[in-house]
Amino acid sequence: MKKAFFWIILIMLLAGSAAAANGHILQDIRPLELVKAATPPVLDGSLDDVAWKNAAVVDDPWITFNPVNGNELPQRTRAYLAYDDQNLYFAFHCLDSSPDQIKTSLTKRDGIFEDDWVGLSLDTVGGKKYGYELFVNPSGVQADAFRTGDMEDSSTDWVWYSAGKVVADGYIVEIRQPLKNIRFASGKDVRMGVVFWRRVSRLGMSGSWPHLVPGQSIGGSQAEVRIAELSRPLVLEALPSFTYTSGWDRLTPTAWSGANQTRDLGFTLKYGITSSIVAEATLNPDFSQVESDAMQVTVNQRYPVLYSEKRPFFMEAGNLFDLGGVGDGLGNMALPVHTRAVVDPQWGLRLTGEQGRGSFALLASADRSPGNPWDGEENPDLGRMATYWIGRGKLGLGTDNYVGLLYSGREFGEEYNRALAADFSFRFLKNHQLMGNYIQSFSNRPDAGGENDGGYLTAEYAFSKGNSAVLAMVEDIAPGFQMDTAYFQRSGITAAKFYLQHRFVPDAKKLPWLLGFTPTVYGAVIRDKVSGMDDTELMFEARANFILKGQLAGYHYLGQECWAGRAFQRSTAQLSVNLQPFKWLNLHSCYGFGNAIYYDPVDPFLGHRTQFHANFTLQPTKNLNLFAEHSRSRFRRPESGEKVYDQGIWRGRLTYQFNPKLFVRGLVQYDTFYQRVLGDFLASFTYIPGTVIYLGYGSLNENQSWNGGGWQRGVTGDRYYQTRQSLFFKVSYRYQF
Repeated sequence: MKKAFFWIILIMLLAGSAAAANGHILQDIRPLELVKAATPPVLDGSLDDVAWKNAAVVDDPWITFNPVNGNELPQRTRAYLAYDDQNLYFAFHCLDSSPDQIKTSLTKRDGIFEDDWVGLSLDTVGGKKYGYELFVNPSGVQADAFRTGDMEDSSTDWVWYSAGKVVADGYIVEIRQPLKNIRFASGKDVRMGVVFWRRVSRLGMSGSWPHLVPGQSIGGSQAEVRIAELSRPLVLEALPSFTYTSGWDRLTPTAWSGANQTRDLGFTLKYGITSSIVAEATLNPDFSQVESDAMQVTVNQRYPVLYSEKRPFFMEAGNLFDLGGVGDGLGNMALPVHTRAVVDPQWGLRLTGEQGRGSFALLASADRSPGNPWDGEENPDLGRMATYWIGRGKLGLGTDNYVGLLYSGREFGEEYNRALAADFSFRFLKNHQLMGNYIQSFSNRPDAGGENDGGYLTAEYAFSKGNSAVLAMVEDIAPGFQMDTAYFQRSGITAAKFYLQHRFVPDAKKLPWLLGFTPTVYGAVIRDKVSGMDDTELMFEARANFILKGQLAGYHYLGQECWAGRAFQRSTAQLSVNLQPFKWLNLHSCYGFGNAIYYDPVDPFLGHRTQFHANFTLQPTKNLNLFAEHSRSRFRRPESGEKVYDQGIWRGRLTYQFNPKLFVRGLVQYDTFYQRVLGDFLASFTYIPGTVIYLGYGSLNENQSWNGGGWQRGVTGDRYYQTRQSLFFKVSYRYQF
């Protein structure tokens, strides 16, 4: 421990004494007065339209925010803004001294982040709390995300239009954002906020206008946009959908079951009550999961694996339910509202909006899964549904400070779980921030202990200035705390955690290939209230960023972990590397080793674990993309070296993108531990988000043996059987009045 404290003090001294290598770069941050376009620009990757000649222009240097904050982005960028009664317009001329090195591709929506890209964050109500984020690569392919504070949700898709083209001196991107597809405050003298940003892939650098100042939020850094007048558009949408699935199971080595077919009709209606308040209702919604969950290492995991939401209705602006102090990776709770808890919805309602300094989001849904039939026995709750009721409100307190409330409840007959939360976020003295929340839960489980309640308190302090960052957090969670909609790891603990980071920026003239070196220290003490035992964690990490998107990182972790009434001393290390040696090839690999607990509730023990992961992305043409990865986790007993488990995941995905709307994809995943192979093939056409056609085929192969009367899995020396196959078809149409 003496050595540990020595390194902590040394890094703190270096962080305090090191001066940033960045010079002062001038940006003319000013209100942008938009000029109304008499004729809409044509989205063709050209800036010859009259609208761009009269547009507001930003032609300042852009300043890097990743991986180093404060340098001038080497390639210049010009941004243009205009509007008319129906749309907002943006254009970018991204100058590049080596246009042949621009990385671009034809890929599906949200798949552009290995490419060069340019885009913006648009705060449509000027409240500095939310932002619509739009990104476009040089081929015109889109990505988007919805931001709350500084947290981004990339699962949200809305309708907007773009074009891109590589030209002799770089590339040009044009964007048209229909007003009816975003929420804003209509009327005279409309104020919005904007941040522009650009990624130069081969340099591994991202820059922005205005400068994203450390210690300030994205909203706090934005420039003001002024529009003389915007009328309220009609927001009325209907989205019918049809989904057909058919599945077959192998009964014997030579016989299959009959087709298990389902046909679902769904309908969703959206109406804009005002320009900033929208209501949605859906009956038998289309919750089909087109993209399969990636196989993950699941053997000997202390906590359940978190899978992201992939269902359209829940994905839209799902991060509106985030809480202050949650989701930054340090806390015990990852999501206060994880909508995959609603397994099989029958209907859904949502109301979201902004009014003055306030904002709100309401979500309700009925889940059929608790009343679905069980295999092999009778479900006593057959046919009954659980209902979820979730409400969120925020009140802005100037800049990007706020206070908020959240209610989350699940009702199922006499059984219920209800949680009420209050949270806040407050920035002060430019570089300091306080965040926190308190959640009180009330539960009744007639079949599992009856009534119970408990609280969850989180308080967090953050400081960021220049290239230094400090974060400290405390958590207190009662043993009786329960929250059915949340994803969190443990209850009944008190924890204190800290995080310290400083980035050293070398002289670019002396070391042009090295962008920055960043050491980090993390520590935590976690008291288990039930056992009275303490977990301790201390981690030292260092990361170096290079050109060609290169990164070399490593960490050493040591501490005490308690499990099943016993304390285990742990020490692990990991090394990882990322590199883009060519614009058509991305590489990643990491290797970790050390001791770990085998989580047997009766007889846990400390063993030796190694973990390995590697992947590559190969893009020989703009249309073709090959992704392959391998993950492996091995565990051995310390004395004998006997293997306890060895789980490997192999995954390959081949995608051919005919154009930004149409692609075909083949996916194969193999799990060596469970000895199963999953094949997944998909053809997808997306005209706009919501207007889609999908056709898919899935196949599951497992290592099994037939003993004449039934299946035996994992018998050595036997063969793989195709145990299940399925067909999938979905069509939906988004009609906007």
